Amino acid sequence: MRYDQDRTFLVRDRDRRAIAGCPPGLAKKYNGCMPPGQAKKRYDNYRTWNGYDYRPRLFGLKNYSSGRYYYDDGYLLRPASDGGIAGYIPLLGGALAIGNQWPSSYSSHSVPDYYVDYYDLGPRDSYRYADNVIYRVNPSDTAIQSVVALLTGDDFTIGEPMPSGYDVYNVPYPYRDRYNDSDEAWYRYSDGYVYQIDPQTQLISAAIDLLV
Repeated sequence: MRYDQDRTFLVRDRDRRAIAGCPPGLAKKYNGCMPPGQAKKRYDNYRTWNGYDYRPRLFGLKNYSSGRYYYDDGYLLRPASDGGIAGYIPLLGGALAIGNQWPSSYSSHSVPDYYVDYYDLGPRDSYRYADNVIYRVNPSDTAIQSVVALLTGDDFTIGEPMPSGYDVYNVPYPYRDRYNDSDEAWYRYSDGYVYQIDPQTQLISAAIDLLV
């Protein structure tokens, strides 16, 4: 079934861990990434935002382990026991802002052909996909040119309950006349598909591909 095959790229992308080591830009900025005596001070200053601890989920990243993190210069950083940096996650709008080069250590996956066609992505070296975001990049220098799409990455499985957070009708406007909620069926949108849901059981009964 094409639906199952095409969503395997989402499954592959979920096998992520913080990139080991220190971001090259920070290593240069801090002359080795962590000047002596500054580790605790920096962690205390950058570990919270508006009362929230910095965590991958604060940025919508569900594929990384929990634990202590702090933020600096567009990265979410995982502190090491010796006061250095054990690993890092580049963030959308930070290290992954438009104009920045794509980090070579940040793995990217190919997306199914229908996404390539729908968003006019071009050849494989002209886009990157990671952590549910598609970016357009300059093939010659890998500079990020735009954010093409944000994908939810949520699991919708026929015969199973719909994921949490989809209580509100969200079908794109051009399709609302065709897929409108009724007593017989609800419709919810995610990643190029409209899902039909039984209002009584709230189980998913069908997946309708919009990108064909």
